[in-house]
Amino acid sequence: MTSDLFRKLRGQNRAALVAFITCGDPCMDFSERLAERICGAGADIVELGVPFSDPMADGKSIQASSKRALAGGTTFADVADMARRLRDKGVSNPFVLFSYFNPVFKFGVERAVKKCADSKIDSMLIVDLPLEESAEVAAAARPAGVELIPMAAPTTPLKRVEELSKNGSGFLYYATVAGVTGARGALPEGFASRLCGVRGASKLPVAAGFGISTPEMARAAAQNADAVVVGSRLVDLVHRTLSEKGEDAAINAAADFIASLAVQMGR
Repeated sequence: MTSDLFRKLRGQNRAALVAFITCGDPCMDFSERLAERICGAGADIVELGVPFSDPMADGKSIQASSKRALAGGTTFADVADMARRLRDKGVSNPFVLFSYFNPVFKFGVERAVKKCADSKIDSMLIVDLPLEESAEVAAAARPAGVELIPMAAPTTPLKRVEELSKNGSGFLYYATVAGVTGARGALPEGFASRLCGVRGASKLPVAAGFGISTPEMARAAAQNADAVVVGSRLVDLVHRTLSEKGEDAAINAAADFIASLAVQMGR
């Protein structure tokens, strides 16, 4: 469970590194190799992105990766089955199934949660599921032992952050900027003070994501958050290297990038 990991990392005085991948981009075999390798390179938690045709919270990089994965036929079940295979190989890092509600709804809420539990996926993060509409998923997830991760934005009032964290589990995902995902050149102005307020209001550990793209940005975020999330930059790096040099080179580049971030997680 992610909660167990955060307790361990607090004792080590370091933040968790969370890496996002779009599963099925370009195929599930590649994604499985990639996930296994980045876990070994220093990713503490891996977000397993379920491709979706209308990823409204995501920028161009993840939109394009979802389109490629869907073109290859990737499904919700494929992602869960990959997680199970990784568990069978001995990969123990927490997995977060990252999805929009539509794929979960189409699969069936109770069936989706059971599939995650059976695949030993620790958590679900459903990007477009507001607290007021989360009761059905929460009711299925809680007895199955699957964490339901809430999200907050820079515009979320701190009282709302507290409410979200009380009703969620695992950790709270804080989007550092309003808008969509995508690599950025710097952390937003006032990042540290805003994050301090969010961490003070949250009953859960706080992961900072959206836009973090360099070791320097990761280090700054790690000083102020319980976890640092990197997604678009990793997706871009993998796709570019894969296109230019092939699968092995892409996986090696991803592992090197993750290792460069992992060393910045200490406080």
